[in-house]
Formats: sequence, C-alpha cells, structure tokens
Amino acid sequence: MKKFEAVITAIGDMVEEFIEQKMIILFDESAPQELREISVVHKGGKLAEDLVPGDVLYLGRASYKVTAVGDVANKNLGKIGHVCLKFDGKTTPELPGNIHLEEKEIPLPKVGEEILIQGN
Repeated sequence: MKKFEAVITAIGDMVEEFIEQKMIILFDESAPQELREISVVHKGGKLAEDLVPGDVLYLGRASYKVTAVGDVANKNLGKIGHVCLKFDGKTTPELPGNIHLEEKEIPLPKVGEEILIQGN
C-alpha cells in the first residue's frame, strides 16, 4: 500500500553536505526560501496512512527500510511535507520529527525523481 508519494522539484545547495552526515530534510513547496537551501523540496505528497517501522521508503531507485518514526513525524509530513530522514538504522527516534532508516549509501536525489513510502 502506498502511504506517501511525491515528486522532487528542487534540491537545495547544501543537501549534499547533509547527505554526508546521513541525513536528508524533506519539505513541500511551501518551505520558506531559507529552508530550501538545506532541503529536498517536493510536490504532490499526501500522507494516506501513518508511517511505521517496517515500511519502505523509495528515493528514486534506492530503497530503505524504516526503523523508527518520531512522535510528530507523521503529522509534519502530512501537513507541510516536512520530515528529517536519518539513515542511521536507529530503532528509537532521536527527535520527534525524525524518521530513521536503515544505514546504507544515499545517492544524491534528482529533480523529477519520486519519493514513495510503502507499507507492508
């Protein structure tokens, strides 16, 4: 089941630096300019159902298993398309807005690629 689906419309200038720290910040197109430089901006994202550990996030062709979901991550993703993706495999969220994913290589996202989250 598709829980979330969006298309990447912009990649901030600082996104690559965050990827080096195993992190991607997502925002929908309502993001203020000062946050766009650190974000992967997307459109069309509707949260159909809350994310839970075990779901799978697809970023372009790469896939990652969700390992933990912060207390406000689903609310933020649903309202403003915002969440902090941490690719560290942690099973307890560090911050309420984080979604943790399995730790593996993160390719630099490209404009036009899809962000898809599927449940079991």
